[in-house]
Amino acid sequence: MSSGSGRFFLLRWIGWVSEVSGYISGLLIFASTLIICYAVLLRALGFSTVWQTELTIYLLMFVTFIGGAYGLKHDEHVNVDLLINRLPVRAASLLKLVAALLSLVVIAVVAWRSGMMWLEATEKGWRSGTAWNPPLTYPYAILPIGMALIALQYVVIMVELVRQVITGEEKRVSPEEEERARAERARIQGL
Repeated sequence: MSSGSGRFFLLRWIGWVSEVSGYISGLLIFASTLIICYAVLLRALGFSTVWQTELTIYLLMFVTFIGGAYGLKHDEHVNVDLLINRLPVRAASLLKLVAALLSLVVIAVVAWRSGMMWLEATEKGWRSGTAWNPPLTYPYAILPIGMALIALQYVVIMVELVRQVITGEEKRVSPEEEERARAERARIQGL
C-alpha cells in the first residue's frame, strides 16, 4: 500500500467515525426521550426519580459534543456564507482553510483543557454529588473525545480545501451527497 492510499484510507476512516458518531447520537436522543417519558410516568404515579434527569443531561452532552463531528462532516453547523459564496473557488477555499485552521486551534485548546479536567476528575475520584452520584469520569470524557473527533474531521476538511486551493476545482461530491442536496433544495422550495 502506498502512502497516498494510506492517507486516503485514513481520511475515509475519519469520515466513517464521524458518520457513526452521528448515528449513535441519534440513538441517544431517542434513548433520552424514552428516559424522560419514563420519569414523567413515574412522577405521575407518585414515585420519585433519582437518575433520569442527570443521565439525560449526560446523554445530551454526548449528542452535542460527540455528534458534532457528524454535523461538521455534513456541513450542517451554523455558518454565514454570504461573502464566501460570491468569491471564486480558490479564494473561497483559501478563506475556508484559514477559518478551519483557526477553528482547529480553538478545538485543540478546548480538547487539551477538558482532557486535563477529565484526568483530574478521574485521579481524584470526583462524583456528581447528586442523589444518584455517578463518577464524573464518564461525563467529563465526553468533551475531550468530542473535540478530538471534531479536530479529526477538520483535518479531512482542510485536506479537501488544500486540494481546492491548489487545483481551483469545486469540492468533489459523492452521488449520495448530491442526491441529499437535491432533496434538501426540493424540500426548501416546497415550503
